[in-house]
Amino acid sequence: MAGIKETLRGGPARPLAHGQLSRRQLLQSGALLSLLPLAERALAAPIALGAPSLTDGTLQAFADTLIPGRKATRTDLGNEIHPKAIAGAHPEPGAVQADSLLLYHHPLIGFDLVEAAFLADLEARSLLRLGQFIDLPFDKRVAVCVEGLAASNPTNEVWQLAAAVPFAAFLCTATQQNATIDKSSGLQVMGFPGIAPHGYADYSYRRALSSERTSTGSLP
Repeated sequence: MAGIKETLRGGPARPLAHGQLSRRQLLQSGALLSLLPLAERALAAPIALGAPSLTDGTLQAFADTLIPGRKATRTDLGNEIHPKAIAGAHPEPGAVQADSLLLYHHPLIGFDLVEAAFLADLEARSLLRLGQFIDLPFDKRVAVCVEGLAASNPTNEVWQLAAAVPFAAFLCTATQQNATIDKSSGLQVMGFPGIAPHGYADYSYRRALSSERTSTGSLP
């Protein structure tokens, strides 16, 4: 997606696939927005994962293509990462480290119902590039995703759901409840401190805000 790390930090956006696919286009599709209420409910009932299978590793590789990250062996919650999943295309944490796989398999998300159809299309397009998706170099993974998420693809909506999951895990910290910056990859990249029940002493002007009001209650 379009330079997500730079966009989140307010820097210039660098299209992941030469302008053919952007984070804005995915968000405008409504796929992520429709997933957010379910992601919030998913926080209340986390599930545990075992060692990732090849199928799970492929889902991690897909998530890593959308929000690339650094090489890692464990997620934020301590779950295993398939050794082939992360291409290492970015020096900061990415969607895989943010436990996208955990969210893929959460029953409230419902992705398991379309997983087989999505992976069949993903692998069919990967084989045209002479390999399984998880074995492809990063640039070819990007090409597969651009093709699958294109409006001309009849299964585009399934791909949109598959793409929304990593964004919910990374941008919304959907696999953690009351996340803080020291435990969340997404918060670390975005620079957000996370929850603070009693506020942040370092994030203020070091003075009390005015309690005065105008005669009409509006701002001066």
